[in-house]
Amino acid sequence: MAKLVGKRYALALFETGLDLNKIDEFDKELDFIKSVFEEEEDLLKILQHPKIKKGEKRNLIDSIFKNRVSNEMINFLYIIIDKRRERYILDIVKEYKKLFNEHENIIEVVATTAVPMEEKSITRLELVLSNKLNKKVKLINRVDKTILGGVLLEIENKLIDGTVLGQLESIGKTIKGISL
Repeated sequence: MAKLVGKRYALALFETGLDLNKIDEFDKELDFIKSVFEEEEDLLKILQHPKIKKGEKRNLIDSIFKNRVSNEMINFLYIIIDKRRERYILDIVKEYKKLFNEHENIIEVVATTAVPMEEKSITRLELVLSNKLNKKVKLINRVDKTILGGVLLEIENKLIDGTVLGQLESIGKTIKGISL
């Protein structure tokens, strides 16, 4: 249900963005809205609470997002409140991002490393992957201290393991397969 609701509202917002030539603006605004809800988890709980009146929720949206996002986005958030779809906000953001990326020929790649990647390395990896995938690559660097070194790439639910641990496991499997 959540995915269906998220898709429906995201598609409506995306089509509105196309009509108004604001899909880029909406994408950035949704990123901002998502970051606010992720940083302030209680805010989403407040918006979802059934005993808080719609007017109070609208006032809360105004106090947080007015003059920070477009009037169209404020009105969209009002619609979500009026239709009691507050619990689907993050699903809507996720589905909008999918539509936007598809429209703009962008693919998001998660690169997991032991330490944060330098900006120069990110740019270089984005360029290499863009050439191989024939898409604009947006690289997201996640840090996982359990990785000894190298990089683990996640591209559309596919993993490319270039980590030291992955290479050691591969060597181990090869050695086990050798009969003496």
